[in-house]
Amino acid sequence: MPVFGQVRWAFELQGSLAGNVPLPLHISQNGYPDINLSAKFVSKSLTAPISWDWRFSRWQGDRAWEIEAIHHKLYLVNTTDEVERFNISHGFNIVTINRGYKLHWVTLHSGLGIILAHAENIIRSLNYDDSEGYFKIGYYEITGPVINLSISRPIKISKRWFLNAETKSTLAYARVNVVNGHADFYNIAFHLIIGFGENFILKD
Repeated sequence: MPVFGQVRWAFELQGSLAGNVPLPLHISQNGYPDINLSAKFVSKSLTAPISWDWRFSRWQGDRAWEIEAIHHKLYLVNTTDEVERFNISHGFNIVTINRGYKLHWVTLHSGLGIILAHAENIIRSLNYDDSEGYFKIGYYEITGPVINLSISRPIKISKRWFLNAETKSTLAYARVNVVNGHADFYNIAFHLIIGFGENFILKD
């Protein structure tokens, strides 16, 4: 059991499988009627680029501050004649600042952050050029906020290494660009995560 003053730094690198809840997708394009549909996204987590999660934590006693990044992906499967393609596969990246809490043999994590998305879409035969858009970081654009909630079970391998198994839910709002307009949607996803972690600094 860590003492109150003990500081532990940790890094985790993990794989992720994800499922998405069908939710409304609203597309607005200048000169056209709006498009509304119930978007059914799949994540194809094991298809390149594969889904991953990394987390960097500073623990003091049983509480931590964390930076986490999740490479989530979205592929619209119920496309239409007008919405020919609507993917965010490189990806729908979730970046959050979390608080971690040890509770007996599990750890609770809660965080807030932003989505960095790489949109790929063809709407009414108009192919979106991902060099366009606002609030861009390279080919990625800041598209909205996200909430990150999870419960994990770290399993000690040695003083330095541990295995981590985790279930996570994320709730995000996003606005991505399409040609001559934008698309708005929410994403609720459930993630199953497993991977390894390292405790690399221990001090009092």
